[in-house]
Order: sequence, then structure tokens, then C-alpha cells
Amino acid sequence: MADFHGVVYTKAWVSNLILDLAGYSMDKALWAQTVVEPSCGHGSFLVPIISRLLSSAKRDDKINFEALKNCIVAYDLDPEAVNACRSRASEALISVGLSPRESDELSKFWVRQEDYLLADTPSCDYVIGNPPYLRSSEIPEDSRARYCAALSCMTKSCDIYIGFIEKGLVSLNNEYSVLCYICADRWLQNQYGKKLRNLISQYYHIDSIIRMHDVDAFEEDVSAYPAIVKVDRGEGKIKYVNCSSDFSTECVPQLKSWIEDHQFMYDDSAFSATLLNHPTDGSVLPLSDTGKISIISSLISQYPSLEESGVKLGIGLATGRDDVFLVNTPDIVESERMLPAFNMRSWRRGKGEQNFWLINPWNRDGSLVNLKDYPRFSSYMETHRAAIAGRHVARKNADAWYRTIDKVNWSIYGEPMLLFPDMAMRADPVYSDGSKYPCHNCYWLVSDRWDIKVLGGLLMSDIAESFIDALGVKMRGGTMRFQAQYLRLIHVPEPESIPANIADALKDAFEKNDRLAASKAASVAYGLEV
Repeated sequence: MADFHGVVYTKAWVSNLILDLAGYSMDKALWAQTVVEPSCGHGSFLVPIISRLLSSAKRDDKINFEALKNCIVAYDLDPEAVNACRSRASEALISVGLSPRESDELSKFWVRQEDYLLADTPSCDYVIGNPPYLRSSEIPEDSRARYCAALSCMTKSCDIYIGFIEKGLVSLNNEYSVLCYICADRWLQNQYGKKLRNLISQYYHIDSIIRMHDVDAFEEDVSAYPAIVKVDRGEGKIKYVNCSSDFSTECVPQLKSWIEDHQFMYDDSAFSATLLNHPTDGSVLPLSDTGKISIISSLISQYPSLEESGVKLGIGLATGRDDVFLVNTPDIVESERMLPAFNMRSWRRGKGEQNFWLINPWNRDGSLVNLKDYPRFSSYMETHRAAIAGRHVARKNADAWYRTIDKVNWSIYGEPMLLFPDMAMRADPVYSDGSKYPCHNCYWLVSDRWDIKVLGGLLMSDIAESFIDALGVKMRGGTMRFQAQYLRLIHVPEPESIPANIADALKDAFEKNDRLAASKAASVAYGLEV
């Protein structure tokens, strides 16, 4: 048994909402169907599942061992949780007339102490629950290896719920079967969820997404940015609901009413709702307030992406040991080996004037320099050999032990550029004249079509920020990610299409760091205001 759990219990009203959305209702012949609960914990889902099943079976006179035997399969790794669920199941069965012996036997058959991701699970009509939220780094290495071998969408970087979604989907037994989970929604937008998005776009259908980031849905505080996701084999657009912190059990009837009807956009203080196009490939889904989604969806259809408009972008150079390769003294080694460097971390700490240099081991042709040609450089590297030779990139090639992880991209050095931090609360591009080479923790943008400061004004605007907000993964507290994979999702007007006065206004707003003026000019550039 693995020594990890990642358990967070779901509140009863949320569990019942999920069961309703999945269609697991007592008016159906539930005794003729199978539901799988992959991580039963102490019964947040299992208890209402049993209650609904027994009500259905009692109505149809099916309260007997054989009729109920294959109706529920629940898993958990924790023996305490398994025993608690078996006890509650047995009590419920005894209350409807089964003998203690049959109740005990049936509860043990229903609730199993196994690793769901590796178990021989049955085909089923429903997979319902709250998968554990365990980050990739928290999964024991041997377990992660087994999961990656068993599941096509699991990679070393995946959080564990990815496996729970894939495992559940492949066990659905017919065209009417349903998976309905409450779990982190990061997989709908980030890189490690791409394989799963591809799988779903080919063989399944996302029926609905109910985003519950600010909803009090769990028995304790979580930072997993949860959403209820229902996946089936249907067709049509995705029913998307964005809940505010005002959403509670009292709002459930109205939400279910919109889900059933979904003819029009809906917006009130508790939730807003709209329809989204279903992705045809592994593309990300927009997740934000519905008004913002409507605007950016329209802009995506009208304008090219950043790269299509002539922007090149990438990540700053990673060294593997900044304390060795990144220095603030200009003459440590030969001047030819000292490359002026931009340090985003220092800049954001208000030390923009502090100078840094990269101890540079690369020639212009991309080859490593010969240590014999630079005695001071060689001496410096030998002094720090113990610190840098143990890096993975150095162990792969013993002769290249003094290399940085990344090579210097000489094509961008000297070019005016915009630099974005990896994470920030707002879109805040930094201008560089190209005289300093960008190091890691920042992303660079260069272009031979754009006036880079005009582009800077556009990208600091509320409109451009909306792309990142809706299409990119957020961190705790709403911090946005400005990685290249998300910057590529921004769409912009062609640079030549922006009127000269608006281009001047964008440039001026960028130079003055005036977000309001930049947003106003960007609205005109995007055709949202005239």
C-alpha cells in the first residue's frame, strides 16, 4: 500500500449536486447499473450513493444480495477509511432488511482496499467522486512509474487526478455512461493535461464544467482550484458555469435549471453561465467569467496569434547553478566570457539598476569554448567544479561539465525585446534594449515586424491580460502564469493595421507604465471602441 493519500472531503450538498448532474437518481433502476467511486474516503459520495440505490431497489422490490451485489464498487488505500465506509454501508443495508451476515458480506464486496489506478476495475455506468489531489512531486517514485506504465495520459509531471480521470473514462461501458468528478481544473489548460484533452476530444465529450474556485465546497480549505466536470459520449457545446464566492446550496436549483435548459447566457451574483465550443484537439479551454470568455473568443476568431503576427518568443537561459554562473562583478574572468545579463528576480525586487553578468561558456557558433583558451575562465570553473559537475546536464556529458543547461541564443542578443516574469498578478512586460541577455524565470519576445514598445503597450492592456486570465493556469491567490505556452495564446491585431495615432498612444502608455491608457488604446486597436 502506498504511503500517500491527498484526501480532501467534499461537503454533502456538493456531493449530492454531483450525483444529480451525473444522473444517478433514485427514479432510475439503479439496481441494474454499476457506479464506481474511485476514492471513497469516509463516504462523502458513497453514503448518498447507497441511499439512492436502496431507495430505487426498495421501490422495485430488489432489496436482496444478488440484485445489489454489482451495483457499487468503491476503492480507497486507507484501511481506516475502508473500514468506516464498510460499517456505514452495512448499517444502511441492515436498515432495509438484509441480514447482518449479508450486509457485512455485501459491504466488503462493495468497498475495496486497493489502488484504483492499478486495480482490475469493472466496466460501469457511472464513475463519480473526488479524486485525491496529489502533486506529481508528492507521488512516490515507484508508484508514479507504475501509473505511467499503466495509463497513457500519465507522465512524470502529471498530478495524480489525471490518472483517475483517464482510468474512469476507459471503464465507461456504453454511450450513456458518465464520469462526474470534482477535481482541479488545471488539466483543461496546462501542458501536462494535453494528452488527456486529446483523448477526450477523440473519444468522449465534455458535457459540463462548473468552476468552483471560490466556493466553500470542501470540509477544509484547499488550493486546488476545483471544478465539477462531467464527461460522457454525447455531442454539442460545453455547458460552462463560473461560480462566485456567493454560490451555496441555495443556488443549486437555479444552476440545475440552467444546465437542463442552457438556451441563453446567465449572469447573477452567484454564478454566470454560457456555452463553449468543444475542442477538437488538445487545445486549452477558456476558464474565467463568461463576459471575458465571450470577448476573447471573438478576438481569437478575428485576429492572429502573437507568433502569427511576427513575434518570436522563448524562455531565458537556465544555468543549473545561478550562484556560480550569474555574478554581479564584471571582471571575474576574461571579458570575452562575461555576458551582460538581465535578472528578472532582481528587477522585480526594485533593483533594476543592479548589473549582472553571465559567466558564458558558449561560442557564437553554439559550441563550448575550450578551457585551455581562457585560463581565468578555466580556473573559475575548476574552483566551482564540485558544485556544477553534479548537475544532470553535466553528468550526461562529462566533457561538457562546465556548460549551462541552455545555450545562448545569439539571434536575440542585441535585439529590443519585451520580458515577462514567470508569475505575476498583472500583465507587466519589461522593455530591454537587448544589451542584457535574459536569464531564466523570464520569457522574452522579439519581432522584426513590431515596434516593440507598441507591442508592450498592447500586452500590458487589460484585453491582452484577459487572454492569460482565461486561458492560462493560475496559482494560489489568482497569480497568473506568463510562460511561453500561455503567451502564445494571446491574439493581436496585425501591426500594420493599427492606426498611427493608436500605435503612438500604445507606445506612450508603455513608456509611462499607464495601464489605463494602454487599455483604452488597445480597445480601439482591437475594434472594441471607435
